[in-house]
Amino acid sequence: MELKSVYAFEESDGKIKLKKKNSLWEALSLSIKEPEIIAFTGGGGKTTAMFSLAEELAGCGKRVIVTTSTHIYRPVDRVVAEAADYKTVSDFLAVNKEHFSSPSGWTLVTGQHAREGKLKGMELAELEKLVQLCDVLLVEADGAKCHPIKIPRTGEPVLPKNTYAVIGCVGLTCIGEPWEEACFRYELAPCIFGSRTMEDRITPDAVSQILTSINGTRKGAESMEYRILFNQADSEIRLSHAQEAAEAMGKQWAQYCAVTSFHTNGNEYTGTRKGLTR
Repeated sequence: MELKSVYAFEESDGKIKLKKKNSLWEALSLSIKEPEIIAFTGGGGKTTAMFSLAEELAGCGKRVIVTTSTHIYRPVDRVVAEAADYKTVSDFLAVNKEHFSSPSGWTLVTGQHAREGKLKGMELAELEKLVQLCDVLLVEADGAKCHPIKIPRTGEPVLPKNTYAVIGCVGLTCIGEPWEEACFRYELAPCIFGSRTMEDRITPDAVSQILTSINGTRKGAESMEYRILFNQADSEIRLSHAQEAAEAMGKQWAQYCAVTSFHTNGNEYTGTRKGLTR
């Protein structure tokens, strides 16, 4: 997918307003602290946003490795090194050093072969060493079974040691939908809302609470840079839902939110770029 539009929230005249940005990196307002690990958690749009960010960083001359500590679909038209450990990835880069010496930067995807066209994460200790091979290591650290929003259970997300920033994602398609259909692990909602009565359908206010709760999407990221990413803002109504959710969070969190919309190019999964040695 190709990034169509991206926004951030800024305060103006005492109000939280959307402002268009030139890139996802700009909207997220993170710093490059090479080498660094950035993890993606939550629901809808994690993989798409992660690869979009990888392309932006590679275009700025950064060496980027994309992987997962859980599972991701194997991407199409990208270089993939199937590997269960750090050494295999290091050897792959050495064998293909002509390709990976580009001054314009590069992106490499790695993980172990899994069923159904997916890659699964290597052992966490091996994954964490990958940062020695790149400037930025992007890690999909959560799974949501294609749901736009998620509440994590015990043991989730799987964040690598020394992660610098966590980007908590949500798909705006969840708003207005029944909890049991749109929210992965919706039965864990009491961990977020306590004994309060919940609406039958997901509201912007509920989304804001899940995204900022340490029992929700922010789980494990309390001591890290944390950003919130509203994906699937493909209509004016979804943009307005993002605005409502940001306002419900208040200025403390709204300043750390970004909003995206992507073009679909039809090339989501499976395949590797030709001409590289495995």
